[in-house]
Amino acid sequence: MIDTHRTPFLNCYIDNLDFNEVVAVIREHVSNRVLGFMVSLNTDIAIRLEDDVAFRAAYAAADLALMDSEPLMRLAIKNGIPVKEKLSGSDLMPRICEVAAQEGWKCYFLGGKEGVPEQAAQNLKQRFPNLVIGGTFSPPFGFEKTPNGIEDVAAKVREASPDILFICLGTPKSEKILHPHLADFNVPFTLSVGAAVDFASGNVSRAPVWMQNAGLEWLFRFLQEPRRLFKRYFIDSWRILGIYHRYKRSRVHAHLA
Repeated sequence: MIDTHRTPFLNCYIDNLDFNEVVAVIREHVSNRVLGFMVSLNTDIAIRLEDDVAFRAAYAAADLALMDSEPLMRLAIKNGIPVKEKLSGSDLMPRICEVAAQEGWKCYFLGGKEGVPEQAAQNLKQRFPNLVIGGTFSPPFGFEKTPNGIEDVAAKVREASPDILFICLGTPKSEKILHPHLADFNVPFTLSVGAAVDFASGNVSRAPVWMQNAGLEWLFRFLQEPRRLFKRYFIDSWRILGIYHRYKRSRVHAHLA
């Protein structure tokens, strides 16, 4: 297996890889037909991990946990963790699709509102003509709470037999569905990429590059959906300070031990 350079950080860990190393991990899974999945770390995820036991279990079981936050990346570097690259889900999906087109990997797009995964797949196919689309599906709202809802969706994906699954059902729903049902989906590698399908479809605009690089992508998203994101960004996000101070204390104690 490839060394993922797993590094404790805040209340979890990250795998400190660059994009080419991520591709190498995915290639190994696809080549050997060994099931694996990826999660990301950003401020909202670190906070959710504090209280959600099932999400914490899913995160811990992931084969890859990638840095998806410019502010957290800077915080990690400040604390002596030389993060190689920020790998957000919305950046990863098109980049992995480009590799998939070269490798002949079949991709499946799961999540988003009705019509969104189809449009995302169509746009990516236009960008990468050799991309093999295994299927797309937008599950009905609340499907995971209905009898056999998850199993039926997993069966639909499994029937298409993709090499790569992009799951875009939102965090932590995607991870909490995927973790106990990984064998039901039976896909060599699954990437939990949040709202990437919305960006790829053109349904939602991404922040300008200068805002992404300045760590202000959250502000751009807030201005697009202020009512939905106000609590996340202006109330819940303050909890990261407590998580960070606890992390700092644990590092000091480990150094003194």
